[in-house]
Amino acid sequence: MIRLIPLFSFLLIFFVVKVTNLGIRLSDTNIYFNIAYQIIHGKILYKDFFFSNFPLFGYISSFYYFITGGNINLFYLTSTIEVIIVTFIIYVTTYHSTKSNFISTLSSLLYIFSFIVLSTSDHQTGVFTASLFAVLGFLLFQRNKFFISGVFIALALLTKAYFISIPLSFFTILLVNKNWKKLFQFGIGFSIALAIILIPSLIIAPKQFFHDIFGFSLIRPAGISKIEVGWFFITKDFALFVLLIFNLLNFKKNKFFAAISFWGLAFFFYYQDIYYLYLNFIIPFLCLSLYEFFEFSKNKFGIQKLVIPTIVFIFLTFNLYTYISSYKNLQKVNDVNKILAVIKKEKPEFLYGVNDITPALLILTRTSPLDNIRDAHEYFFTKGLYDKEVLTNDAISSKTIVIAHGANYPEANVKQDILDGIFNKEKIYQACKVLLSVPVQAEGIANRINFFKCY
Repeated sequence: MIRLIPLFSFLLIFFVVKVTNLGIRLSDTNIYFNIAYQIIHGKILYKDFFFSNFPLFGYISSFYYFITGGNINLFYLTSTIEVIIVTFIIYVTTYHSTKSNFISTLSSLLYIFSFIVLSTSDHQTGVFTASLFAVLGFLLFQRNKFFISGVFIALALLTKAYFISIPLSFFTILLVNKNWKKLFQFGIGFSIALAIILIPSLIIAPKQFFHDIFGFSLIRPAGISKIEVGWFFITKDFALFVLLIFNLLNFKKNKFFAAISFWGLAFFFYYQDIYYLYLNFIIPFLCLSLYEFFEFSKNKFGIQKLVIPTIVFIFLTFNLYTYISSYKNLQKVNDVNKILAVIKKEKPEFLYGVNDITPALLILTRTSPLDNIRDAHEYFFTKGLYDKEVLTNDAISSKTIVIAHGANYPEANVKQDILDGIFNKEKIYQACKVLLSVPVQAEGIANRINFFKCY
């Protein structure tokens, strides 16, 4: 246990940083919180409401809702717990390969203090749940538990479909190495897990299942430029980018990490709607490959033992500083209690608004969604699934509070109370009045959340 003291100390630092800055953010977390509430209260995925991913994280979200007692701050905190567990598994897995406490601790710190983990673990979106399943699957694979490894790799995919590169890598290695018995065991475990999780939805709501997943997620247009996402990753986590390239070049020594990097890049270039958050699928495995890079650098170039750890620590210190100084409050909503108090005081019949905050407010205020729309994603409107004219008219003609992103920059003489394409803005301006305006440090130009009273 003594050798684990450094690791536990850094895990404690991470936990304190996160727990002291809990709060509701503009986030998909609020959608999953809403979905969890609905499942807890007897609603069925796909059949009773839209869900754009495989079902497992919906079920896990409802479990988190249950064990946190519906406390949304604790619901957000579950991602921090998952990150800590993943970090510890990275340590155990690396130690199994190297028997080195030093390199195992360093690999773990590279993960937990990578910029991508620091910045995205403020949200509970299922990505760290999937990461947890994936590293467990790898640990079991390493220990020749191929059946149960296949189960966990399937669970990772069923939690987040954009983890598809992970099972592809496992199957690739088994096929390349012609390990037919291992492939059979892994494949059976993988298939059984898929069947158990998917069959209920395929029986209860097959049409909605295929529509929600394949009719939405796979064909939605890109929201952010891939060049921007890729460059942000390279500049914020250059050490991980180096490991990604190294793994491709080191394919003769370690085919598995090469496969992970290859399929990861293939997904990045093939899938059109990529976000920075999605890159988390490959991060644990890049950190697990650090020992390969460490040994290569030492043996090939004779680099002194402490050089690479020193460089890594510099990167991680800079990551933590950058996160705390500039990113820890990104998308955090101020005055949440005031927002809830105002809504409860006004007693609207319905709420209607942007999908990164409204789903949570529906649950926290026990208010009904306008026309039963809990997730007003803009893509639903551009695709014609919803009509902003109809919904705007319904909002104006009923006892509804409308929630929108706004931009207010007095120094630039800019003030726009509605930025979103899910409303007829002019009708809202004419028929509703601003009830409350809350500052927020959002991505893009939005810096306010505006509440309109339409009655």
